[in-house]
Amino acid sequence: MELYDMHCHLDFADEAEAIAKASADAGITALVNTVIPSSYVSDLEKFKGHENIYLSLGIHPWWVGDKRVGEADIDHFETLLPDARFIGEIGLDLANKHKDSLQDQVQVLRRILADIQDAGAGRVITFHAVHAATYLLDMLDELDVAQKNTCIFHWFQGSHEEFGRALATGAMMSVCMRMMATDAGAKFAAAIPDEQLLAETDSPPHEGSEWDVGTWKQELENTMAGLAEVRGCSKEHVIQTTSENSKRLLS
Repeated sequence: MELYDMHCHLDFADEAEAIAKASADAGITALVNTVIPSSYVSDLEKFKGHENIYLSLGIHPWWVGDKRVGEADIDHFETLLPDARFIGEIGLDLANKHKDSLQDQVQVLRRILADIQDAGAGRVITFHAVHAATYLLDMLDELDVAQKNTCIFHWFQGSHEEFGRALATGAMMSVCMRMMATDAGAKFAAAIPDEQLLAETDSPPHEGSEWDVGTWKQELENTMAGLAEVRGCSKEHVIQTTSENSKRLLS
């Protein structure tokens, strides 16, 4: 049984290389989202030769908001962008302590999206949008991003109106167990059309996490079971659906 994790942070784990090596035998294929360009570069070397591990070039809004990302990092992103098919995670976060940095987040994201458009169509872009989906969707419309690339909203956290608007762009949505732990998240997970559904773990949760391939596989199994429950279908159907969608994006 092949399981796809379309949003994880494998590079946060202690022993990440060993986990990557074991993941192929465990039947896991993953899209690893990075939070700064230097991590993307180091991951290219770290996970080289692991054909089941794909890497995404990112600048996380938290790192923008607290100034861990500066001008040099954005310049680095722009240098790497032409050769990067997968972008993420990028986006906006207006929750709690992050909302005071909205202006900086918007400025950086607008620049990144303009760079993506200049670099040409056909990329797969993973977005973080917490209490900020309208801001993000307005920018995607303005810059014509969703029409020329495949967008993924990971762990969607917004209103029902924003959810519908995001789906209408053709965007994919990746779902994790923590999303389904809330009433709103479970309802969103149940309503995503089959052809737009992906699975994720968003794990490990932070840098230096203790993690192993058994924990990873169990989390994916739990996600598949949770999706089956909220969607009223079989676990096998969820696995087949998310696998086919993931293969299409990664191929």
